[in-house]
Amino acid sequence: MLSRLVTSIQSRAGLRAASSAANNIVSQAQIQTEPSKVLFIDGSRKITYGEFVKRAGQYATALTEKYNIKKGDRVMARVSKTTDTAALYIACLQIGALYIPVNPGYTESEAAHYIKDATPSLLVTCNEDLDKLFRDRISVLNEDKLASEAGSLNACTTIEHVETADPASVCYTSGTTGLPKGAILTHGSLSNNAHDIVRDWGFTSSDLNLHALPFYHVHGLYYSLHCSLFSHSTIIWRSKFEVEDCIKYMKDATVMMGVPTFFSRLLASKNFNEDAFKNVRVFISGSAPLSVATIEEFKKRTGQVILERYGMTEAGVMTTNPLNGVRKAGTVGPAVQGVGCRIAKNGGIEVKTNAIFAGYWKNPKKTAEEFTEDGWFKTGDVGHLDEDGYLTIGGRSKDMIITGGLNVYPKELEDFIDTLPFVKESAVIASPHPDFGEAVVAVVVPAEKVKDEKEFEKKLIGVMKKKVANYKVPKRVIILDSLPRNHITKVQKNVLRDTYKKLFA
Repeated sequence: MLSRLVTSIQSRAGLRAASSAANNIVSQAQIQTEPSKVLFIDGSRKITYGEFVKRAGQYATALTEKYNIKKGDRVMARVSKTTDTAALYIACLQIGALYIPVNPGYTESEAAHYIKDATPSLLVTCNEDLDKLFRDRISVLNEDKLASEAGSLNACTTIEHVETADPASVCYTSGTTGLPKGAILTHGSLSNNAHDIVRDWGFTSSDLNLHALPFYHVHGLYYSLHCSLFSHSTIIWRSKFEVEDCIKYMKDATVMMGVPTFFSRLLASKNFNEDAFKNVRVFISGSAPLSVATIEEFKKRTGQVILERYGMTEAGVMTTNPLNGVRKAGTVGPAVQGVGCRIAKNGGIEVKTNAIFAGYWKNPKKTAEEFTEDGWFKTGDVGHLDEDGYLTIGGRSKDMIITGGLNVYPKELEDFIDTLPFVKESAVIASPHPDFGEAVVAVVVPAEKVKDEKEFEKKLIGVMKKKVANYKVPKRVIILDSLPRNHITKVQKNVLRDTYKKLFA
């Protein structure tokens, strides 16, 4: 079957057709070249590249022959995290369909937005009881039924002709404000970014990548998975992140990618010791800001500085601290090779990259707004570059506080507050103020239960008055048991701003 897969690419009529097939990300990854190599370690089960290519081919046959999915059709996947899910993803790419990942935890109203916006031809679901409500507008298929049907079919061995600019996936932004927008990711943009991060993070075929990230988000789907596929290395596949499970399987891993909460929770376990992490050559963090306090504590425990990088759904990984070289805590490193990164006059971070998205789905107006006249993408973040070209992110531009005409960057304050021994974590927001326009407000999760909140507030403000300019000192300190977060652990500052918008009214 594998030889036929290669032959099917090469035997297409004419050079133009052959190069067109080669543009498909499945061809770019060359996953058919080492069939006996182990791709997934899933508990006690091992799946080789050859077995995975066959499984993806079976899904491709099911999609095309049983459900009439064609090039350009959308397949929405609200599915469990299994190796079959990975096969479904590759199958969609192989046949030129657009894969649309959706968080399986979304409610009916949330799922309805995605279905209305993306108008998929097929919804593959792990929650048929909920999603059967959508059968009046699209085909809804249980993931187990599709898996069973695919298992009885011959594997499709052809790879669809595509151009680099053809869409491969529509991934919806996390939506911390407003409704999520569908970012169109192309075969070229995904392939380009995969090649870049494999190079910059030093992936080789001998790596074992501990994959505990969600599979409906760019971090787990495009970055972590693609690094392993493009380097022909092995994935230690876990259905979700659990601290002790992660520590158990980390013992065999050479790479671990995670969000900041992964690393802070690992540090809280006494079992996170040298025996657990001795084989890991690099820990990589993204999707949300990593506090300097966590970086420093992690280094004390492991001897390693977490490699923090900066990525977005729309532009892939744009900057990264170096694999070999100085990793500066509090920064996300210099631009990835071939990526342009600049700071606009308003402090906004702008990038130019060959991994850029093709626009927002059915939203050309919003797409145009996000680019400068000379073609740079406006990330919506603010920050600055140091003398070595390392980028420090100050936060989202909408999160910047203007108090008394002066700019305050929340992350600068959060990084300081989080180092205080009596604070677990913090979020700094603006609240409308009759005199200053906006006032700085610190929302804090204390390290221990607080008996006197006024005394805690006085203590925190007192410490900050000694360390930062007076205009940056919070006018109020709010104490919470936990910060509101979205599904990828980003703090939902829009929720906090709305909750405390009348603090000074």
